[in-house]
Amino acid sequence: MAPKKHLGQHFLTSPHIAQKIVDAIPAGPAERVVEIGPGRGALSVYLTERFSDLYLIEKDKDILGVLKKNIGEGKCTIFQADVLDFDFGQIGFPVHVVGNLPYVIGALIIKKTLLYGSGIRSFTFMVQREVGERIVSRPHRKSNGFLSIFCQYFGAAELLFEVEPEAFFPKPKIFSAVVQIIPDKDSLSRLPQEQWLPFFAFVTRGFSQRRKKLSNVLGRETGKQALLETVLTQMGLNPLSRPEDLGIAEWLQLFGQWVS
Repeated sequence: MAPKKHLGQHFLTSPHIAQKIVDAIPAGPAERVVEIGPGRGALSVYLTERFSDLYLIEKDKDILGVLKKNIGEGKCTIFQADVLDFDFGQIGFPVHVVGNLPYVIGALIIKKTLLYGSGIRSFTFMVQREVGERIVSRPHRKSNGFLSIFCQYFGAAELLFEVEPEAFFPKPKIFSAVVQIIPDKDSLSRLPQEQWLPFFAFVTRGFSQRRKKLSNVLGRETGKQALLETVLTQMGLNPLSRPEDLGIAEWLQLFGQWVS
């Protein structure tokens, strides 16, 4: 079946990589697992061998026949739906999530999934290598940005391994990477859940002009540039710091000072 360009379909064709991804999922055989965008079932075949409580979410209704044929009947539950509109509550929590994410909406899927908080036990996914590097980036690196802070708010993020273009059809022009995020059970205690979106909006504003001093970016709109530089100094940071110089702990501390 021909991949659909408008859906960003790049079908995984390497059994070795598929098995490696499935082996990396930190779940027991009876735990609930959901795969996002199974496509023709390259991962699904191995998932059905390991997990008894498996769910698949596939947007492309035209590929469902191929998917069912490849994995066999009765081995999982398939939802024909757009994952961005899908309520994971239909599956139930807690759940482990896995998927070869479409390049064009990978970041949106990551954000939607992690916002379920403690309902997600693990998230193992494949994205462009550049996106994977951004997710696991640390302070003082150019790759450190909003996606880094967003993902690391919820827990530990690790780039497990890279995947060559030859592992897909059609072959993409870039390398991919498999990333795993293990949500921290204490993420709810870092901030009340009703403050998650205001916090992420605060971080978004901070990175809106990432090459400028953070005190200028956040302070100019309120006239508190000097105050912000004082707060950064009290936090043990350079008052001339740029957004990329802060990690998740510093962003949380700065947000707490800013809204208090």
